[in-house]
Amino acid sequence: MSETLAERGGLVSAGRRVVILVWATILTLAPCVVGIAVLAAGHVVGGYVAELARPGGWFDVPLVETPLAALAATVAALGSYVLLVRLAERRWPSELARVSAVRELGLGIVVAALAFGLLMGVLTVSGAVVWRPPPLVDWRWALASGLSEGAFAGLLLGLVVQGGTARLGARALGPVAGVALAALVASWLVSPEWALPPTHRVNAALGGAILGLVWLRRQRLWLGLGLATGWGALTGAVIGGYALDCGYDSTEAFIYEPGRGALIAWLRGTGGPESSIPLLAGCALAVAWLAWRAWKEGRFSRA
Repeated sequence: MSETLAERGGLVSAGRRVVILVWATILTLAPCVVGIAVLAAGHVVGGYVAELARPGGWFDVPLVETPLAALAATVAALGSYVLLVRLAERRWPSELARVSAVRELGLGIVVAALAFGLLMGVLTVSGAVVWRPPPLVDWRWALASGLSEGAFAGLLLGLVVQGGTARLGARALGPVAGVALAALVASWLVSPEWALPPTHRVNAALGGAILGLVWLRRQRLWLGLGLATGWGALTGAVIGGYALDCGYDSTEAFIYEPGRGALIAWLRGTGGPESSIPLLAGCALAVAWLAWRAWKEGRFSRA
């Protein structure tokens, strides 16, 4: 599975392309299965501990259950990616090298926070959404749960879309196809049942294209992981619910959508901020800019 000289020069046989694409599918799905399984197991263990804990104990089990489960799931997902690459590709994943990792991860989180803040500012000022504490649950639990599960879901999405799909898709079929596959896989992963509103699914695809283009330009995962983690954490906290399901949970969300005119309803879409027209415009601009930069840098050449 290791990259040959012919592959580095863009000369990949048809059979080899099929093998790489099968491996891309495995490397895309396996960390998802491992991470989500560990997250579910963490919730089971946390619930059992909560049953045994005495009321008024020294810590509040529900507030730490989800963050700890999400942390364990994150470690498991990253570990499974590293192990699979080590075994199948016979190399240590240089795309996760620790050099400048903290700086790139932090930069991605900051950019995601700024973009999300701008989006929510537009929706709030226009009256499309209104802020208030979650109506039916403890706001501390909603915040801890949304942030941690959203961060895990975002990191998982960034890991598999970049490392599994965009990287190997570009190796097998070329950089343009790699980015296109990243967009399709991201759109599918956020809702395998294809039940999302059209704008939500398009925005998810554009998000996948952004991750694919970031990978194409940098050949490292950390910046894209920061973008996806920061975005996932903030959306998970604000809209409530498990971020990969993209549910708009009115019992856990910190916002609600008041009745407004047809124009405002169209701008905000259905299903939360990730279905909105302002996000669609922003993602389209980001994809265009990243594609232009990648083209200027010669990233779309297979040589």
